[in-house]
Amino acid sequence: MRSFTHDALPGRVVFGVGSVDRLAQEMERLHASRVLMIYDVPVKDVARELVEQLGHRVVGEFTDIQQHVPVDVVERAQAVARDVGADSAVTVGGGSTTGFGKVVALELGVPLVAIPTTYAGSEMTPIYGITSDGRKTTATDFRVLPKTVIYDPALTVSLPGG
Repeated sequence: MRSFTHDALPGRVVFGVGSVDRLAQEMERLHASRVLMIYDVPVKDVARELVEQLGHRVVGEFTDIQQHVPVDVVERAQAVARDVGADSAVTVGGGSTTGFGKVVALELGVPLVAIPTTYAGSEMTPIYGITSDGRKTTATDFRVLPKTVIYDPALTVSLPGG
């Protein structure tokens, strides 16, 4: 498989085995210096490597990822982002993780970089959803569309075959 980078407006896709190693370059391109890392426990080893890669740029982490993006947890994620003064967010994980990144980006108006580890597809859309009182509400806003999506096939090898 040949590696490639594809720029499409308004988003950017970086693709290839090992492309996750380009995260620091992508954050520089976005002028991000205060990164909130958002990830779920199953991908903590990958996320920890990325935290090391970004070094002092990482000012906080949010790991309380829950399916369907419940509003009370959304508020906690947004509070963490505000408290650390995040100027950007990076998500590592599946669709719910991306969802939390989107609501942080929406609330704070910061750029989002998504590193999917599943094939949810949410990372390529301007659609977000929040669950409140057992009901999920979705909306569309281009502020939630990740500025960069890094697809590294090596991060998906643990997924079941199709």
